[in-house]
Amino acid sequence: MPLNIDFQQILLHMLNFVILFAVLYFLLYKPVKKFMDDREAEYKKASDEAAMKLKKAEDALGSLDNELAAKEKEAAEKRSAMLSEAQDQYNRKISDAERAAAKILEDAGVQAGAIRKKAVEQSGEDISQLVIVSVKKAVLNSEEAFDAFLDDVEKDAEDEY
Repeated sequence: MPLNIDFQQILLHMLNFVILFAVLYFLLYKPVKKFMDDREAEYKKASDEAAMKLKKAEDALGSLDNELAAKEKEAAEKRSAMLSEAQDQYNRKISDAERAAAKILEDAGVQAGAIRKKAVEQSGEDISQLVIVSVKKAVLNSEEAFDAFLDDVEKDAEDEY
């Protein structure tokens, strides 16, 4: 043997290496590979489920956004209608109040006219009564004044003719 190389030993070491490689391949590589493949499949499945749930959530969000926009539009329309109705009621109340105020003023004017007329009539009657009382007092107190009064009346009567 040149260089002290034993080919039998080399072949034995190679055979041991092949056996070790085959044993390790079947005992370690296949189960580890299977575990890694299963784990990868689980992660892929979880990722797909998450993507599907995210898509459903986005679809639901879009649907809710559309629904919210429709409700906001409906609320704005109702608000506008209610404001219009409130304005109409306000205008009706104002016009009713103005008509009532005009009627009250008219009635007050009529009542004031009646009171004025009554006051004028009453004052005329009061003045007449005062004149009568004054004349009676004057006539009863002074006959000379009465004679002078009658003379003045006769003089006025003659002047008129």
